[in-house]
Amino acid sequence: MTIDWKKEVEDRKDDLLNDLIDLLKVKSEREDDKVTADAPFGPGPRDALLHMLAYGERDGFTVKNVDNYAGHIEFGEGDETLGIFGHMDVVPAGDGWSTDPYDPVINDNKIYARGSSDDKGPSMAAYYGMKIIKELGLPLSKKIRFVVGSDEESGWADMDYYFEHEEKPDFGFSPDANFPIINGEKGNVTLGLHFQGNNEGDYQLQQFTAGLRENMVPGTATASFIAPSTDAALALEKAFFDYVEAQPVTGTIETENEQVKIELVGKGAHGASPQSGINAGTFLAVFLDNFAFGGGAKQFIHAA
Repeated sequence: MTIDWKKEVEDRKDDLLNDLIDLLKVKSEREDDKVTADAPFGPGPRDALLHMLAYGERDGFTVKNVDNYAGHIEFGEGDETLGIFGHMDVVPAGDGWSTDPYDPVINDNKIYARGSSDDKGPSMAAYYGMKIIKELGLPLSKKIRFVVGSDEESGWADMDYYFEHEEKPDFGFSPDANFPIINGEKGNVTLGLHFQGNNEGDYQLQQFTAGLRENMVPGTATASFIAPSTDAALALEKAFFDYVEAQPVTGTIETENEQVKIELVGKGAHGASPQSGINAGTFLAVFLDNFAFGGGAKQFIHAA
């Protein structure tokens, strides 16, 4: 039997897109302040997981939900199991979008939404591959299990929990990288830098914040500090506007006597493609490094 795979996919294109768009509308960012026993990573990741598993139930697969941490969609028989690993959680949308990240838009044959490429879109493509094989009634020598996670972006606690309760597949792949295949991946390290909270310069740093997650380029950054005088604060304000005009960022500054607050806006991006972002934290630190901060504040600004 000869199968025209492109035609099989094309015949299901509208269904695939409709399912994907509905899934992309789920804001599945991890929210630790909203964690419950029913939502171990917050309501968004749970809802997206349930959404994906519901597709499997609709289409007649064997489905299992492992306490809203993860689940799987499965069919076929055999002594070995092929695992497909996807995840429904996403990194925070951040700033810099020209469209609503949770209201998908199709433009020039591309879908613009948070999760369209990492990892809801690729997961849906893999799922529809399973669906086509099942609907064509093709013989299988192995069980196929699509494992659906909900905490890939924040520590993999979903997989730790899942494999405490379920057996590992014999082999598998993840539709979460470049096509056709990547057979290795670099490691990553998250470092915490600690500085003495002291100020020895003319400018007194009170607060410096940038970024939403360790694996994201910070799209926004803020700093609050005290200038040595009102005149110094006003001079810094002028210097800030000159700096922003010359850089690929935007920003605001508020001054009240010696008190100064700055917000800088760049462009957030996933840590896997930092070249796509504009690091607001770095640009803010470079600007502040022109002024007489001292002690631990100076060390922090240099490190940032």
